[in-house]
Amino acid sequence: MAKFSVRRYSDPYYVIALKEAIVKISAQKQCPNEERIVRSVLQEFDWSKSEIIKQLKFAVKDGLILQVTTFSSHGSTKGIPQTAYRIQRKDGEDDDEVQKQRKKLASNTHDWYCWECHKAGEVIACDHCPRVFHKKCAHSGTAANGKWKCPSCQPQKLSSLMSSKTTEQLTRLLKYTLERMKEKAKEFKEPISHQEHPDYEDFIFKPMDLSKLEKSVEKRAFKTPREFREESQWMFHNAIIYFGDDHELTELAETIMEDCDGELEEMMRCPDCYLMSNLRTKNWFCKPCYFPHELVWAKMTGEPPWPAKMLSWSEDNTKALVRFFGSAHQRAWVGRKHITPITSKPEVKKRSQRWVQACNEMAEYQRQLALLYPDSKRREKSVSSSAKTVCKEIQTDFPCNQDDRVKQLEETIEEQQEEINSLKADLNCERERAKQLVEDVKRRKDEQNQRVLRDRSVSKQCCHEMSENCSCSSGPTIDLSTTRDQPNVIKMLQDALERERLEKNELIEKVMRDAQKNKEREIQQVVKRAVNKERLERERITDEAVKKAIDRCKQEREKHIKKVLQVAKEQEEKSVQDAVNVAKKKQWCSNCRAEAFYPCCWNTSYCTLDCQKTHWDTHRFHCMRIPCNCSRDSPMTRT
Repeated sequence: MAKFSVRRYSDPYYVIALKEAIVKISAQKQCPNEERIVRSVLQEFDWSKSEIIKQLKFAVKDGLILQVTTFSSHGSTKGIPQTAYRIQRKDGEDDDEVQKQRKKLASNTHDWYCWECHKAGEVIACDHCPRVFHKKCAHSGTAANGKWKCPSCQPQKLSSLMSSKTTEQLTRLLKYTLERMKEKAKEFKEPISHQEHPDYEDFIFKPMDLSKLEKSVEKRAFKTPREFREESQWMFHNAIIYFGDDHELTELAETIMEDCDGELEEMMRCPDCYLMSNLRTKNWFCKPCYFPHELVWAKMTGEPPWPAKMLSWSEDNTKALVRFFGSAHQRAWVGRKHITPITSKPEVKKRSQRWVQACNEMAEYQRQLALLYPDSKRREKSVSSSAKTVCKEIQTDFPCNQDDRVKQLEETIEEQQEEINSLKADLNCERERAKQLVEDVKRRKDEQNQRVLRDRSVSKQCCHEMSENCSCSSGPTIDLSTTRDQPNVIKMLQDALERERLEKNELIEKVMRDAQKNKEREIQQVVKRAVNKERLERERITDEAVKKAIDRCKQEREKHIKKVLQVAKEQEEKSVQDAVNVAKKKQWCSNCRAEAFYPCCWNTSYCTLDCQKTHWDTHRFHCMRIPCNCSRDSPMTRT
């Protein structure tokens, strides 16, 4: 089994910045030592000095930057050896180093950076592809037979319709996906220029662009949509490694992958719809898929109930993705309570031309669906029953408590059981008809055998009479060819009857076999639908209970926080009021505002005699203790 190892120590974004600093310092005819490199990088980036030095050492350890010893040829450090750094030149001066680096890169069988977080460090390599993962990023990998398979190489679970598509059909669908990706990706239509980025291959293990992706599609190299998606991910992986998170090419690659995910999601949902929406033939939206979509009335805000195709339900089964009939064929998520079966009559007050056009398109779809499936009566019966079930679910929406939900589930199971019993009764009727057909064939065979026996006895009697007549007569010999051909006729009749019997038996067996298969298939589908519906209902009940518990906890938490805040506020107000009351009871110095101990008059006090002397020049004109005497210069002269 593959073990964890460190394939690269340095961060590529730091290394590229360090290389640019080295080139800049060298262009200024200076020695690119550690101090100058750190100073140059700090002018451009808000990084710490210790991190820059650490990444510089990691880059030297990875062989991406060369560490050399040089001697200064001028200045105060002339002739003194010092450690410098430089990048590998590809102009012929460092041919040995370049060849050594190329051999080292060519010997690598795996990427250097994590596929999930695009960082260096201790990684584990996949035994089936060149991708590597950190331990914390390889959350869904599996190990079997001593080999580790990464999350990207895990088999994809496909729907029955998608898995039935051949490689040629999948290739045709992926071509449309690739065309949609090309609409916004002019920079990724061709490989990255090595003249503009000469060190691109030092960081990128597997260069990828849309032209290479198109060649792989043409070669039919993809068996599932996920393989195509993971191969396309190399563009975003390479961009974020070499250009960084905030570069415009990285944002463009992210946009391309968002378009790719949207296209593949639509393809996985229904490959037939995806193909027809790209072909855009006449009345393409009216052509039924291999598994026809359910027709519903979907109501959007400000619009009447609109005819639409049901594509899928959300994970919590509260919203449905529908695609509307009409000229635009738009998709939208519609709430469960705004979905009604197509068998119900919509309430439309004003029928616009767009609404009438959409209804006409839906009628054309139903007509083509009836031509494709002639047994429309049985289909209409099953559709109407399922529509009633959906209608009941929509009317009840979410029950007020769990007991009502359990009761509703029991009623649904009973309805499904009644449907199964009706199908079983139909199967028994078919068997009875087959038995009656077999009995009719046996009866006809017995009647034919009796007729053959009567004909045989009559022929024997005729032969006996003719032989007697021949023995009695003495004339010429009579031609007995007629009597000789009688056994051949009987044999031919027997062979014909036998062939007819075999053909009827084969027909009966085929009819019974087909009827049995159809009934069993229908029963299995009904049972499967019932089981899936019950499972979904249980999951919904569980989710609702969890949500209610979370909401209840949030409400209790908010109540507790409010209560604690209210108590703290009251205590704070009380403490402030107590402090104010205490302050009101004290006397305060009129000069320095400290606590006073020496009263002068009714509203004037002092903390010390010095404050009284200082304030006396102002207070003597207002002192109420004795009549004001302007000749007094100090309070010490008062009597």
